[in-house]
Amino acid sequence: MKAAGEPPDLLVLHHGQVRQPVPALLQVLGKFCDDGDGGAIVAAVAVDGRHGYLNASGDWIVEPTLKDARSFGSDGLARFCDQGLWGYRDLKGAVVIAAQYEKAEAFNFGLAAVMIGNRQWRYIDTSGQFAFDGILPHAGPFTAAGLAVACGSTYKCGYIDRSGAWAIAPRFEWPAPFSPLGVAPATENGELYGIINQQGEWVLAPCHSQIDAFNDDGLAYFQAGRNHEGYLDASGVPVIRDMYKLSPTMCSGIVVLNNLRYVTARGPLAFDATLDWFGDFNPHGFALARARDAARGPVWGIARADATFAMAPADMLEPLTDKDHNIAGSQADTPLVAFLARDGSIAMLDRDARVMFRLRAQTGPNGSYAALYDDADRLLWQGPPCATLQLPQPYFCAYAEALLVEVRSVDGLVPYAETMVAATNAKLHNIGALLQAVENGEEETEDAYAYTTGNDDVFNQDDDPDAGARLARSLRTRRRIFRSYLDEGENMRFEFLNDERHDMMTAMYARCVARLAAHFGPPSLDPDYAGAAPAPDTQAWRIGQLWLGIWADSEYGDGDSWQHIWLVCAPSREALESALASHRAP
Repeated sequence: MKAAGEPPDLLVLHHGQVRQPVPALLQVLGKFCDDGDGGAIVAAVAVDGRHGYLNASGDWIVEPTLKDARSFGSDGLARFCDQGLWGYRDLKGAVVIAAQYEKAEAFNFGLAAVMIGNRQWRYIDTSGQFAFDGILPHAGPFTAAGLAVACGSTYKCGYIDRSGAWAIAPRFEWPAPFSPLGVAPATENGELYGIINQQGEWVLAPCHSQIDAFNDDGLAYFQAGRNHEGYLDASGVPVIRDMYKLSPTMCSGIVVLNNLRYVTARGPLAFDATLDWFGDFNPHGFALARARDAARGPVWGIARADATFAMAPADMLEPLTDKDHNIAGSQADTPLVAFLARDGSIAMLDRDARVMFRLRAQTGPNGSYAALYDDADRLLWQGPPCATLQLPQPYFCAYAEALLVEVRSVDGLVPYAETMVAATNAKLHNIGALLQAVENGEEETEDAYAYTTGNDDVFNQDDDPDAGARLARSLRTRRRIFRSYLDEGENMRFEFLNDERHDMMTAMYARCVARLAAHFGPPSLDPDYAGAAPAPDTQAWRIGQLWLGIWADSEYGDGDSWQHIWLVCAPSREALESALASHRAP
């Protein structure tokens, strides 16, 4: 909720106090870490794209002047980039290892890999000293197993120990870091994957087309071909198997199958509600999901790891989405999710679907402003006033009117149609100029095929070289008045949405037909357009010498989908013949 044209920025809420950092805050990187002195610190990005470090009170401990900054590791150090070189800071924001490396990785178990030249990596300890001799073409993080992935001179990969010695000689095209269970996925040829132990022996001989690193639940996602996805345990035994479109992201032991089911190593989760869309679980043990309620229809809410579903409050419309139509994630590892309410406010819900905070747009004597309230409706913060606030718009529950183009509402349809009729009449009365343009190959078709949105339109122009067809096409006036477009990613993430947009188009089409019929009378299903025949299921009205028609269509291609409603105004065949005869008469 900002003034139009202003970049969005974040507030910092800590112990009931709200601060708005200066310079303004765009993003926090990771979660706030205890600074050892009763405070907290986090890597952050200002709205101008520069990086720094912020405390829990919203003060920049390290001003955002850095090119890059990363979150803190378990060793209490964070890497940063200044003037193109990398170094490390401590939990107070102080530089403990000066910026001097071309690249640098995070500290893990007391060691970090740094690049000192082109494909020349070494390890340093937390004091900045080299941990051992030896330069490597590639160096990965150490894990609890005491080993790190590294590349040898042949560019094959193996594992080194904390002394820099090869614990497992390089022979792999791709090895994953060792899990705390002492095993790691690996492949020698890049085609078949297996699982090795800390001696480099195969626990599971290479047999799968893909095995990812083991997750925090001690399981690894694998693929063995189409319709054969699942998760392996540390011994290589499938605990989830023979799935298709299984998410490679598991959390709390729960994974999503095709956005239509939650699966665990013990089998599917049977919820106490009928869910029809399933989001990924988070580390806090819950996920966004959508259910079908007999009274309310589709309703969003919170799915919990115990297979219970908490409906969002009745005034919640849908989860908040970003500009790319992804569901907005939580900030700073906060166990809250953002919802757009029916009144346009933004609410933060907890795992029980309770409103913990709400951001409202309000109006005062000096203009509109945003205001933040807590769960007891106490005012926590108020933004500066401006002429107009830019408010988030619904996506899943988009209003049909929001998908209208050329007209703002159904009430504006008749006046708009009348302008199309006037434009087509004017062309018909100026047929001599059109004939000349057709003869010269200079006829104007852009107006007749004007679209207000991009080039993703699938309604093809007819490219008939016949002069008569070209004349008829030039005489027509066609406009798209409703447009819904979902790309392949949207259709994959939200399979329910295409059907709902189709239903929305159908309902809007019925409203448009009713509005035109109320003004022009009952429609005809068989208009005799001059030139190209009307689209199937066109409904049309005879207006003098012209036809005004309307139709709807849905198109699919390469995973994308479109829904359109079109208006067309064209002369009748008789009107065109009469106009041509009048033009040719001496």
